[in-house]
Amino acid sequence: MPRPYSLFGLALVLFFPLLAEGSVSIREIEFNRVDRNSSIGDWLECSIEVEVRRDSQDSTRKNPSYVDDLVVKLMLGIESESESGKSFEFFRSQASLVSLKEGRHYVRFYLPPEIVERDRIRKEVHSFLVQLVRSGKPVFESVSRQLERPQVKDSFLKRIEEESSRNDGILLPQFKTPFLTAYPRESPNYRDLETPVLIP
Repeated sequence: MPRPYSLFGLALVLFFPLLAEGSVSIREIEFNRVDRNSSIGDWLECSIEVEVRRDSQDSTRKNPSYVDDLVVKLMLGIESESESGKSFEFFRSQASLVSLKEGRHYVRFYLPPEIVERDRIRKEVHSFLVQLVRSGKPVFESVSRQLERPQVKDSFLKRIEEESSRNDGILLPQFKTPFLTAYPRESPNYRDLETPVLIP
């Protein structure tokens, strides 16, 4: 099936699972530079393949074939190049899913063209950490090769905590981007927790 937009290169990234719950896991993390007709340039797309397995022993599930209350958290460390030299920028975002049926699903996040151009991002990132969270508890975690040592990961998390707030709202889940309707057969439905519920 043809893509709804063009791809500029492909980057498959090795990662290492650090936490693991048997019924929910991450199979693959992939970075691409992608273009949308309505945008001014290339976006950096992070595609996270999540696998859900049936679990009749999990009493928290309403249906053994579905997982509810799952949040995907993504943290990125981008090595930025400028005329003054190299530095790092840190980004974080998360996506809350309505419910995932057993099988494979793709959760995607995007950095906008202005950041891709400003920081001269090609099709890879320096470091990343992805967490699957249920009911506020991490159940699966994967990191890039650069973060496989605990002390390096701890340093990364510290910089995320201290520096990423200035970039909050830049790294976006799919439903908040022009790629909202892309991959219609692969994309799960998201909960928009920022939208207020109006009670008459």
